[in-house]
Amino acid sequence: MKIVTVLHSHGLGGAERHALGLMCALRDAGHDMLFAGPSDSWLAEQILAEGMAVEHLPMHGFFDLASMLRLTRTARRFKADILHGHLTRGAHYAGIAGRLGGIPCVATAHSTNAGKHFGRARRIIAASSAVRAFLLERGYPADRIERVHHGLDVPAMTAEARQAFRAHHDIPEDSIIFGMVARFVPDKGQDTALRAFARAGQPGCLLLVGDDSTPWGQSMRKLAKELALDDRVRFIGQQDDVFPALAAMDAFLAPSRREALGLSLIESAGMGLPLLGSHVGGIPEIIEPEQNGLLLPPDDIPAWSMALQRLYADAGLRRRMGDAARATYEQRFSTTRMMRATENIYRRAVEGAT
Repeated sequence: MKIVTVLHSHGLGGAERHALGLMCALRDAGHDMLFAGPSDSWLAEQILAEGMAVEHLPMHGFFDLASMLRLTRTARRFKADILHGHLTRGAHYAGIAGRLGGIPCVATAHSTNAGKHFGRARRIIAASSAVRAFLLERGYPADRIERVHHGLDVPAMTAEARQAFRAHHDIPEDSIIFGMVARFVPDKGQDTALRAFARAGQPGCLLLVGDDSTPWGQSMRKLAKELALDDRVRFIGQQDDVFPALAAMDAFLAPSRREALGLSLIESAGMGLPLLGSHVGGIPEIIEPEQNGLLLPPDDIPAWSMALQRLYADAGLRRRMGDAARATYEQRFSTTRMMRATENIYRRAVEGAT
């Protein structure tokens, strides 16, 4: 098939990493791929580095007529079989271009704040059961929505890589590291992690990965100082490759207030890390309490603090939960499983259009 992926983004988050992984997997399975979106983005740069084509599509707001027409012409010239829009704006533009060009559209809803712009898609992919339930509440037909969990490949990381990362960031080799990989926005709950870590009081390190130049990121740096955590917290900024950071961690935290699924949780499970996450959104679809991790109430600082203390004190528990997390990844979140499920949705969308 010839597939055009449409996504508006200048940042780096789960949707961008998912789209890149899916495009690479589909390409490797023999499909022809084209990306339509801002060409000055992280995602476009990665797609070009992978040898796939990029068509610049600015998508200024939701009513950029020039972008709509350009996408329609691009899809026709490419002889696209499918337009696949990601996130609300990508779904909106892919849906309109699909109607104008007579090309079936598939759209992926990555979060539980998806807007009203998925209606033109012949098939809607929900990133989790929580997202599917949200879409049903918004009135989208059940027979058009299919849940497909994100999948990804996890590279093998050596003990030397773990040691090198710690040495580079001045973290002792024997320190217990709790870590997060997330955008610095309030919904991700870095403040919960900082306050719980301060309350727990044990030695160790809190590693925060993500672009902390945002207003929320700067407020989190200020909070770390107020909590006297300067010597035990590392803000290391955005990492194009998060796996060296994950390899250095001993447990992964996702204290989110809202989360569709959490690609970083899947990455961490694949790395064999015990998982601590909020009981919100799609996180319970990954974390099995007392098996591969712990589910905790969002914003409950005492509960999060006790969980940190428990994992810090019990290396055997960390190993057992980490092994179970790796098994969860292998059974449910592989790239091949995700790619095959998406292929089947594409085929049904094409069949429904003829």
